[in-house]
Amino acid sequence: MKTNQAVKTDKKSEYRVVNSLVNYYLAIMFSFFPLFLTAAYSHARVDKYIFYLIVTGVMLISVGGCMIASRMESRRLGEKSALILPLSVTDIFFLCFLGFAVISTLASSDIGAAFNGSYGRNNGLLLLLFYTLMYFALTRNFVYKRYVLGAYLGFSMLVALLTVLNFYNIDPIGIYQGYDESVIADFGSTIGNKNMIAAFMSLYLPVAVMTFTVTDSLKLRILSGAAILFAYSGLLCADSSSAIFGLIIVLPAMLVFSARKLSYLRRYMLALTIMFLSGKVVHLFALIAGDNNKGFEVFQWELIYSAKAFIPAAICAALYLVLRFLVKEEHYPAKAVKIVLVTLCGLGILAGLGALIYFSAIDTETDLGSFERLLRFNDRWGTHRGYMWRISLEEYSRMGFFRKLFGAGPDMLYKVFEPHFAELSARFGDGSTDAAHNEFINYLVTQGMLGLLAYLGIAGSVIIRGWRAAKKNPLALIFLSAVICYLAQSTVNLYTPIVTPQFFIFLSLTESVARGEELGVRN
Repeated sequence: MKTNQAVKTDKKSEYRVVNSLVNYYLAIMFSFFPLFLTAAYSHARVDKYIFYLIVTGVMLISVGGCMIASRMESRRLGEKSALILPLSVTDIFFLCFLGFAVISTLASSDIGAAFNGSYGRNNGLLLLLFYTLMYFALTRNFVYKRYVLGAYLGFSMLVALLTVLNFYNIDPIGIYQGYDESVIADFGSTIGNKNMIAAFMSLYLPVAVMTFTVTDSLKLRILSGAAILFAYSGLLCADSSSAIFGLIIVLPAMLVFSARKLSYLRRYMLALTIMFLSGKVVHLFALIAGDNNKGFEVFQWELIYSAKAFIPAAICAALYLVLRFLVKEEHYPAKAVKIVLVTLCGLGILAGLGALIYFSAIDTETDLGSFERLLRFNDRWGTHRGYMWRISLEEYSRMGFFRKLFGAGPDMLYKVFEPHFAELSARFGDGSTDAAHNEFINYLVTQGMLGLLAYLGIAGSVIIRGWRAAKKNPLALIFLSAVICYLAQSTVNLYTPIVTPQFFIFLSLTESVARGEELGVRN
């Protein structure tokens, strides 16, 4: 990928002021946004919510003004221009998503709470409106500059580093002060809850891996190589199953992406080698700093402390050497390799689903040990996510026809789940919940079937269009990998203004690249 010239076409857009404004905005959102924290953990969500609204609002006003001025100038000169046209399939789904959210808000039991998300995590109509406006601003005005990715890869290292240090009870910036051990156990870095850290790393790691894989810039590849080490270390120390689940999905997807070219596949294997060895770097750090940590889940422990962690690193290193020295570009059967990899990935997915169904519905007695929370679906599954999913779907089934279509209102799951708080507390020790811990179920209950379908339409359209665009512009693979990994981990996680804004940014950038390829302009 020629990172300073992402696309070569007959028709090239000029780099204008409005493009600079968008890139400055992205640089701020990729650098200062994840690090911004006024006090400590309890402030993370509100701090980032306000930060996002202010910075995005300034960007929308300035970019919108430039777009209007440009259109007026074009009309004065007798040229044809449009602010947002033509509309893509993704654009239409996004507008439907916002429109259904407006109806859902107006029909909710508390319009004010649905508007600002005060019963939940501020994911009300206001935030959805900002996501939509941001999407249209980015998809119409993004022109890639290397410093945008550089800012993301570089500054996110600080988030990952703080995650590792905090996990080993090292507090260099004093954000533990004033909190008891029960709070400290689940929180870290400037992001907050470990599930949010996992969601952040589920964006950061695939971006680092795919940048390393497709870029032709040596400086950017060195930076992304370092980012892989930090991101994987942070992901392991987040100690959340959602991150591991996202990784299990996105690594095979990125493998299929990389099979397009032999050079990509070589670099991908080298990137995986760096990634798996990063776990042993954490082990070395623990030996030096003192192994006083918050405690690992079984998967994370194996990937850091077990000698078995050298096996995947050795396999990936061996494959890299074979591809580097024994396979020639002119003899590389790209199409056949992709078919084999897609088949293997499909079989892996079927095997995983088969195991889940077997141990959940057929063999419910075999002791699965630490794997029971993953392979046997019941109310206890996934830190009682099974219970929250079941109750959420039961409450949805009781809704009337109109509410089935439009839901209870954006981020209003707290009110839907409220009758079950006593049981939730008695069985699992949680006094309340404001999320189903599955974004898709959350959208279904709060924004209805139409809202969920619109959201799935956005995601599906971006994935398809990004995949097609990547044939000509590998930049799409970088952005698309983050989108896929976030969606995978979101099946067991929740949306918040801490990480979700960056997901919508990567989604917008993927669409922007696809739009550029479709219209034949540089982006």
